[in-house]
Amino acid sequence: MNEHRLYLLPGWHGAADACWPVSVRTAQGKVLRSTLGDLPAELATGRVTLIVPMERVGCCEAGPVPGRRPSHQTLAYAVEEQLAAPLETLHLAFGPADERGFRSARVIDLELFDNLLSLLRAQRVEPHAVHADADLLPDEQACALWLEGRWLVGGNAALRLAASPQAAQVLRQTLPELCWLAEAQEKGAEPLCNQRIDDAFAVLAQGAGMAIDLRQGPFRRRRGGMPWQGVAGGVLVALLATGLADQWRADRVVRAAEQVRTHNIEAFERWRPGQPIGPDLAAQARALEHRPRPQTAIERLSVLSEQLLETGNLMLERTAFSQAEGWRLDVVSPGFDELEHLGRRMPSVRVEHARQASDGVRATLTWGAVE
Repeated sequence: MNEHRLYLLPGWHGAADACWPVSVRTAQGKVLRSTLGDLPAELATGRVTLIVPMERVGCCEAGPVPGRRPSHQTLAYAVEEQLAAPLETLHLAFGPADERGFRSARVIDLELFDNLLSLLRAQRVEPHAVHADADLLPDEQACALWLEGRWLVGGNAALRLAASPQAAQVLRQTLPELCWLAEAQEKGAEPLCNQRIDDAFAVLAQGAGMAIDLRQGPFRRRRGGMPWQGVAGGVLVALLATGLADQWRADRVVRAAEQVRTHNIEAFERWRPGQPIGPDLAAQARALEHRPRPQTAIERLSVLSEQLLETGNLMLERTAFSQAEGWRLDVVSPGFDELEHLGRRMPSVRVEHARQASDGVRATLTWGAVE
Protein backbone atom coordinates (compact mmCIF):
# COMPACT_ATOMS: atom_id res chain seq x y z
CA MET A 1 0.00 0.00 0.00
CA ASN A 2 1.58 3.27 -1.07
CA GLU A 3 -1.16 5.66 0.00
CA HIS A 4 -3.48 6.45 2.87
CA ARG A 5 -7.09 5.33 2.40
CA LEU A 6 -9.89 7.10 4.26
CA TYR A 7 -13.25 5.28 4.29
CA LEU A 8 -16.42 7.13 5.26
CA LEU A 9 -18.45 4.40 6.93
CA PRO A 10 -22.10 3.82 5.96
CA GLY A 11 -24.95 4.24 8.38
CA TRP A 12 -24.29 7.93 9.03
CA HIS A 13 -27.50 9.73 8.07
CA GLY A 14 -26.59 13.23 9.19
CA ALA A 15 -24.84 16.00 7.32
CA ALA A 16 -21.17 15.89 6.37
CA ASP A 17 -19.73 16.92 9.72
CA ALA A 18 -16.88 16.08 12.04
CA CYS A 19 -18.83 13.23 13.72
CA TRP A 20 -19.02 11.01 10.62
CA PRO A 21 -17.36 7.64 11.56
CA VAL A 22 -14.38 6.67 9.41
CA SER A 23 -11.96 3.80 8.93
CA VAL A 24 -8.37 4.82 8.19
CA ARG A 25 -5.73 2.61 6.59
CA THR A 26 -2.42 4.43 6.47
CA ALA A 27 0.42 3.86 4.05
CA GLN A 28 2.38 2.36 6.96
CA GLY A 29 -0.27 -0.35 7.46
CA LYS A 30 -1.92 1.15 10.55
CA VAL A 31 -5.69 0.52 10.76
CA LEU A 32 -7.93 2.57 13.05
CA ARG A 33 -11.49 3.77 13.55
CA SER A 34 -12.09 7.44 14.22
CA THR A 35 -14.28 10.32 13.05
CA LEU A 36 -14.01 12.74 10.16
CA GLY A 37 -13.04 15.54 12.53
CA ASP A 38 -10.26 13.60 14.28
CA LEU A 39 -7.97 12.21 11.58
CA PRO A 40 -4.40 11.03 12.19
CA ALA A 41 -1.74 13.65 11.49
CA GLU A 42 0.07 11.57 8.85
CA LEU A 43 -2.84 12.03 6.42
CA ALA A 44 -1.79 15.66 6.00
CA THR A 45 1.62 14.70 4.65
CA GLY A 46 0.85 11.91 2.17
CA ARG A 47 -1.30 10.82 -0.75
CA VAL A 48 -4.88 10.22 0.40
CA THR A 49 -7.79 8.49 -1.36
CA LEU A 50 -11.23 9.24 0.07
CA ILE A 51 -13.89 6.51 -0.27
CA VAL A 52 -17.56 7.53 0.04
CA PRO A 53 -20.32 4.98 0.80
CA MET A 54 -22.39 4.05 -2.25
CA GLU A 55 -25.55 5.03 -0.34
CA ARG A 56 -24.54 8.69 -0.86
CA VAL A 57 -23.76 8.30 -4.60
CA GLY A 58 -26.14 7.82 -7.52
CA CYS A 59 -25.54 6.40 -10.99
CA CYS A 60 -26.73 7.33 -14.46
CA GLU A 61 -25.49 7.15 -18.03
CA ALA A 62 -24.79 9.86 -20.58
CA GLY A 63 -25.50 9.06 -24.22
CA PRO A 64 -23.18 10.07 -27.07
CA VAL A 65 -22.42 13.81 -27.00
CA PRO A 66 -21.16 15.66 -30.09
CA GLY A 67 -17.57 16.83 -29.98
CA ARG A 68 -14.27 15.08 -29.40
CA ARG A 69 -13.87 16.29 -25.82
CA PRO A 70 -17.21 17.60 -24.51
CA SER A 71 -16.97 19.82 -21.46
CA HIS A 72 -18.04 18.71 -18.00
CA GLN A 73 -20.97 21.15 -18.17
CA THR A 74 -22.12 19.76 -21.53
CA LEU A 75 -22.12 16.22 -20.16
CA ALA A 76 -24.06 17.36 -17.09
CA TYR A 77 -26.77 18.88 -19.27
CA ALA A 78 -26.95 15.61 -21.21
CA VAL A 79 -28.11 13.69 -18.11
CA GLU A 80 -30.19 16.44 -16.49
CA GLU A 81 -33.51 14.72 -17.23
CA GLN A 82 -32.35 11.54 -15.45
CA LEU A 83 -31.63 13.31 -12.16
CA ALA A 84 -33.98 13.34 -9.20
CA ALA A 85 -32.88 16.80 -8.05
CA PRO A 86 -32.07 20.13 -9.74
CA LEU A 87 -28.76 20.07 -11.58
CA GLU A 88 -27.39 23.05 -9.62
CA THR A 89 -27.70 21.07 -6.34
CA LEU A 90 -25.68 18.09 -7.58
CA HIS A 91 -22.09 17.29 -8.49
CA LEU A 92 -21.50 14.87 -11.36
CA ALA A 93 -18.45 12.88 -12.42
CA PHE A 94 -18.11 10.96 -15.70
CA GLY A 95 -16.17 7.95 -16.84
CA PRO A 96 -14.57 7.60 -20.29
CA ALA A 97 -16.73 7.02 -23.34
CA ASP A 98 -17.17 3.38 -24.43
CA GLU A 99 -17.11 2.19 -28.02
CA ARG A 100 -20.71 3.40 -28.47
CA GLY A 101 -19.96 6.83 -27.01
CA PHE A 102 -21.85 6.22 -23.75
CA ARG A 103 -20.38 7.36 -20.43
CA SER A 104 -21.16 6.09 -16.95
CA ALA A 105 -21.75 8.90 -14.43
CA ARG A 106 -21.73 9.24 -10.65
CA VAL A 107 -23.90 11.78 -8.83
CA ILE A 108 -23.46 13.19 -5.30
CA ASP A 109 -25.11 16.04 -3.42
CA LEU A 110 -23.10 19.18 -4.12
CA GLU A 111 -23.33 20.64 -0.61
CA LEU A 112 -22.37 17.33 1.00
CA PHE A 113 -19.35 16.88 -1.28
CA ASP A 114 -18.18 20.46 -0.77
CA ASN A 115 -18.52 20.11 3.02
CA LEU A 116 -16.53 16.86 2.98
CA LEU A 117 -13.60 18.45 1.18
CA SER A 118 -13.78 21.55 3.40
CA LEU A 119 -13.60 19.41 6.56
CA LEU A 120 -10.54 17.63 5.18
CA ARG A 121 -8.83 20.87 4.12
CA ALA A 122 -9.35 22.21 7.65
CA GLN A 123 -7.06 19.35 8.74
CA ARG A 124 -4.65 20.00 5.84
CA VAL A 125 -5.78 16.85 4.02
CA GLU A 126 -6.23 17.21 0.25
CA PRO A 127 -7.56 13.95 -1.28
CA HIS A 128 -5.75 12.86 -4.42
CA ALA A 129 -8.93 11.05 -5.55
CA VAL A 130 -12.49 10.41 -4.31
CA HIS A 131 -14.34 7.18 -5.18
CA ALA A 132 -17.62 5.47 -4.30
CA ASP A 133 -16.89 2.21 -2.46
CA ALA A 134 -18.93 0.01 -4.83
CA ASP A 135 -16.89 1.42 -7.72
CA LEU A 136 -13.73 -0.09 -6.20
CA LEU A 137 -14.66 -3.77 -6.52
CA PRO A 138 -12.21 -5.63 -8.80
CA ASP A 139 -13.48 -5.78 -12.38
CA GLU A 140 -12.43 -9.34 -13.21
CA GLN A 141 -15.97 -10.58 -12.50
CA ALA A 142 -19.39 -9.50 -11.32
CA CYS A 143 -19.27 -9.67 -7.54
CA ALA A 144 -20.76 -8.53 -4.27
CA LEU A 145 -18.76 -7.74 -1.12
CA TRP A 146 -20.05 -7.84 2.47
CA LEU A 147 -18.81 -4.64 4.13
CA GLU A 148 -20.09 -2.90 7.24
CA GLY A 149 -23.40 -4.80 7.39
CA ARG A 150 -24.45 -4.54 3.75
CA TRP A 151 -23.59 -5.91 0.32
CA LEU A 152 -21.70 -3.81 -2.25
CA VAL A 153 -22.43 -4.89 -5.83
CA GLY A 154 -20.08 -4.08 -8.70
CA GLY A 155 -17.06 -5.52 -10.49
CA ASN A 156 -17.76 -6.05 -14.19
CA ALA A 157 -21.51 -5.98 -13.54
CA ALA A 158 -23.36 -2.94 -14.88
CA LEU A 159 -24.84 -2.35 -11.42
CA ARG A 160 -23.24 -0.19 -8.74
CA LEU A 161 -25.21 -0.29 -5.51
CA ALA A 162 -25.28 -1.05 -1.81
CA ALA A 163 -27.94 -3.58 -0.79
CA SER A 164 -29.28 -4.62 2.59
CA PRO A 165 -29.34 -8.37 3.35
CA GLN A 166 -33.04 -8.48 2.47
CA ALA A 167 -32.57 -6.64 -0.82
CA ALA A 168 -29.60 -8.86 -1.66
CA GLN A 169 -31.81 -11.95 -1.37
CA VAL A 170 -34.03 -10.52 -4.09
CA LEU A 171 -31.05 -9.45 -6.18
CA ARG A 172 -29.66 -12.98 -6.06
CA GLN A 173 -32.62 -14.18 -8.13
CA THR A 174 -31.76 -11.62 -10.82
CA LEU A 175 -28.00 -12.24 -10.80
CA PRO A 176 -27.54 -15.93 -10.04
CA GLU A 177 -23.88 -16.00 -11.20
CA LEU A 178 -22.78 -13.27 -8.82
CA CYS A 179 -19.74 -14.05 -6.64
CA TRP A 180 -20.61 -13.20 -3.02
CA LEU A 181 -17.48 -12.33 -0.99
CA ALA A 182 -17.28 -12.04 2.80
CA GLU A 183 -14.77 -12.41 5.62
CA ALA A 184 -14.90 -15.72 7.50
CA GLN A 185 -16.04 -14.17 10.77
CA GLU A 186 -18.93 -12.20 9.19
CA LYS A 187 -21.93 -14.34 10.11
CA GLY A 188 -24.38 -11.75 8.79
CA ALA A 189 -23.27 -12.56 5.24
CA GLU A 190 -24.91 -15.98 5.38
CA PRO A 191 -26.48 -17.63 3.44
CA LEU A 192 -25.43 -15.66 0.32
CA CYS A 193 -21.65 -15.86 0.78
CA ASN A 194 -20.02 -18.36 -1.57
CA GLN A 195 -16.39 -17.23 -1.24
CA ARG A 196 -14.46 -16.33 1.91
CA ILE A 197 -11.80 -13.59 1.96
CA ASP A 198 -9.30 -12.35 4.53
CA ASP A 199 -9.91 -8.58 4.41
CA ALA A 200 -12.91 -6.86 2.81
CA PHE A 201 -11.24 -3.45 2.82
CA ALA A 202 -8.21 -4.88 1.02
CA VAL A 203 -10.52 -6.09 -1.77
CA LEU A 204 -11.60 -2.49 -2.38
CA ALA A 205 -8.00 -1.50 -3.08
CA GLN A 206 -7.97 -3.66 -6.23
CA GLY A 207 -10.38 -1.72 -8.43
CA ALA A 208 -9.11 1.86 -8.16
CA GLY A 209 -7.83 1.86 -11.74
CA MET A 210 -11.32 1.56 -13.23
CA ALA A 211 -13.26 3.62 -10.66
CA ILE A 212 -14.67 7.04 -11.54
CA ASP A 213 -12.93 9.85 -9.66
CA LEU A 214 -15.45 12.30 -8.21
CA ARG A 215 -12.83 15.08 -8.34
CA GLN A 216 -13.96 16.52 -11.65
CA GLY A 217 -15.29 19.84 -12.91
CA PRO A 218 -15.09 22.53 -10.20
CA PHE A 219 -13.59 19.98 -7.77
CA ARG A 220 -10.87 18.86 -10.15
CA ARG A 221 -7.40 18.52 -8.68
CA ARG A 222 -5.11 19.71 -11.44
CA ARG A 223 -2.14 17.47 -12.17
CA GLY A 224 -0.76 19.18 -15.23
CA GLY A 225 0.60 22.63 -15.83
CA MET A 226 3.55 24.19 -14.01
CA PRO A 227 3.18 24.34 -10.20
CA TRP A 228 4.78 27.08 -8.17
CA GLN A 229 7.46 24.59 -7.08
CA GLY A 230 8.43 24.26 -10.74
CA VAL A 231 8.58 28.03 -11.13
CA ALA A 232 10.96 28.39 -8.18
CA GLY A 233 13.14 25.58 -9.50
CA GLY A 234 13.16 27.04 -13.00
CA VAL A 235 14.19 30.47 -11.71
CA LEU A 236 17.08 29.02 -9.72
CA VAL A 237 18.25 26.98 -12.70
CA ALA A 238 18.09 30.05 -14.91
CA LEU A 239 20.26 31.97 -12.43
CA LEU A 240 22.85 29.18 -12.21
CA ALA A 241 23.09 28.18 -15.88
CA THR A 242 20.68 29.09 -18.65
CA GLY A 243 22.05 26.18 -20.64
CA LEU A 244 20.16 23.75 -18.37
CA ALA A 245 16.81 25.40 -19.03
CA ASP A 246 15.82 23.01 -21.82
CA GLN A 247 16.26 20.05 -19.50
CA TRP A 248 13.82 21.60 -17.05
CA ARG A 249 11.28 22.45 -19.80
CA ALA A 250 10.95 25.99 -18.47
CA ASP A 251 11.07 27.96 -21.72
CA ARG A 252 8.73 30.70 -20.45
CA VAL A 253 10.90 31.36 -17.40
CA VAL A 254 14.08 31.35 -19.51
CA ARG A 255 12.69 33.95 -21.91
CA ALA A 256 11.68 36.15 -18.97
CA ALA A 257 15.15 35.77 -17.45
CA GLU A 258 16.85 36.76 -20.72
CA GLN A 259 14.66 39.88 -20.98
CA VAL A 260 15.67 40.91 -17.48
CA ARG A 261 19.36 40.16 -18.14
CA THR A 262 19.29 42.36 -21.26
CA HIS A 263 17.71 45.16 -19.22
CA ASN A 264 20.39 44.76 -16.50
CA ILE A 265 23.25 44.83 -19.05
CA GLU A 266 21.89 48.06 -20.57
CA ALA A 267 21.64 49.63 -17.12
CA PHE A 268 25.19 48.48 -16.28
CA GLU A 269 26.60 49.99 -19.48
CA ARG A 270 24.94 53.33 -18.68
CA TRP A 271 26.44 53.17 -15.17
CA ARG A 272 29.95 52.06 -16.25
CA PRO A 273 30.42 52.95 -19.96
CA GLY A 274 33.16 50.90 -21.65
CA GLN A 275 33.40 48.39 -18.79
CA PRO A 276 33.67 44.78 -20.15
CA ILE A 277 30.69 42.61 -19.26
CA GLY A 278 31.66 39.52 -17.29
CA PRO A 279 29.70 36.27 -16.92
CA ASP A 280 28.54 37.18 -13.40
CA LEU A 281 27.11 40.67 -13.76
CA ALA A 282 25.94 40.86 -10.16
CA ALA A 283 29.36 39.98 -8.73
CA GLN A 284 31.02 42.45 -11.11
CA ALA A 285 28.72 45.25 -9.96
CA ARG A 286 29.43 44.50 -6.29
CA ALA A 287 33.16 44.61 -6.99
CA LEU A 288 32.83 48.04 -8.64
CA GLU A 289 30.56 49.47 -5.97
CA HIS A 290 31.23 48.52 -2.34
CA ARG A 291 27.60 48.32 -1.29
CA PRO A 292 24.82 45.76 -1.70
CA ARG A 293 23.38 45.84 -5.19
CA PRO A 294 19.62 46.12 -5.76
CA GLN A 295 17.79 42.90 -6.46
CA THR A 296 17.20 42.17 -10.13
CA ALA A 297 13.67 41.50 -11.27
CA ILE A 298 14.39 37.79 -11.75
CA GLU A 299 15.70 37.56 -8.18
CA ARG A 300 12.57 39.31 -6.92
CA LEU A 301 10.48 36.76 -8.85
CA SER A 302 12.46 34.00 -7.13
CA VAL A 303 11.57 35.53 -3.75
CA LEU A 304 7.91 35.71 -4.78
CA SER A 305 7.99 32.08 -5.91
CA GLU A 306 9.40 30.93 -2.60
CA GLN A 307 6.75 32.84 -0.66
CA LEU A 308 3.97 31.39 -2.84
CA LEU A 309 5.05 27.80 -2.22
CA GLU A 310 2.95 27.72 0.97
CA THR A 311 -0.10 29.34 -0.63
CA GLY A 312 -0.76 26.11 -2.59
CA ASN A 313 -2.98 25.08 -5.53
CA LEU A 314 -2.04 28.05 -7.77
CA MET A 315 -1.00 26.90 -11.24
CA LEU A 316 1.18 29.20 -13.40
CA GLU A 317 0.29 29.36 -17.09
CA ARG A 318 2.15 32.41 -18.43
CA THR A 319 4.64 35.07 -17.27
CA ALA A 320 5.66 38.37 -18.81
CA PHE A 321 7.87 41.21 -17.59
CA SER A 322 8.08 44.89 -18.42
CA GLN A 323 9.92 47.71 -16.68
CA ALA A 324 6.74 49.76 -16.36
CA GLU A 325 4.39 47.04 -15.09
CA GLY A 326 6.80 44.55 -13.48
CA TRP A 327 5.77 40.90 -13.57
CA ARG A 328 2.45 39.88 -15.10
CA LEU A 329 1.40 36.33 -14.18
CA ASP A 330 -1.53 34.30 -15.54
CA VAL A 331 -2.59 31.66 -13.01
CA VAL A 332 -5.35 29.08 -12.48
CA SER A 333 -6.76 28.62 -8.98
CA PRO A 334 -9.31 26.05 -7.68
CA GLY A 335 -11.46 28.92 -6.38
CA PHE A 336 -11.61 32.57 -5.36
CA ASP A 337 -10.70 31.72 -1.74
CA GLU A 338 -7.11 30.92 -2.73
CA LEU A 339 -6.79 34.30 -4.48
CA GLU A 340 -8.18 36.12 -1.43
CA HIS A 341 -5.72 34.24 0.77
CA LEU A 342 -2.89 35.26 -1.54
CA GLY A 343 -4.01 38.90 -1.37
CA ARG A 344 -3.96 38.85 2.42
CA ARG A 345 -0.59 37.14 2.52
CA MET A 346 1.07 39.38 -0.07
CA PRO A 347 -0.65 42.77 -0.40
CA SER A 348 1.86 43.83 -3.07
CA VAL A 349 0.46 41.21 -5.46
CA ARG A 350 -2.53 42.70 -7.29
CA VAL A 351 -5.32 40.69 -8.93
CA GLU A 352 -6.07 42.52 -12.18
CA HIS A 353 -9.04 40.38 -13.11
CA ALA A 354 -10.41 36.91 -12.37
CA ARG A 355 -13.09 34.78 -13.96
CA GLN A 356 -14.63 31.37 -13.36
CA ALA A 357 -13.67 28.78 -15.98
CA SER A 358 -14.30 25.05 -16.37
CA ASP A 359 -10.89 24.20 -14.93
CA GLY A 360 -11.04 26.66 -12.04
CA VAL A 361 -10.67 30.41 -11.58
CA ARG A 362 -8.38 32.07 -14.12
CA ALA A 363 -6.74 35.28 -12.91
CA THR A 364 -4.06 37.74 -13.96
CA LEU A 365 -1.69 38.96 -11.22
CA THR A 366 0.73 41.88 -11.38
CA TRP A 367 3.67 42.40 -9.07
CA GLY A 368 6.93 44.22 -8.67
CA ALA A 369 6.94 47.21 -11.05
CA VAL A 370 10.46 48.62 -11.36
CA GLU A 371 10.80 52.00 -9.71
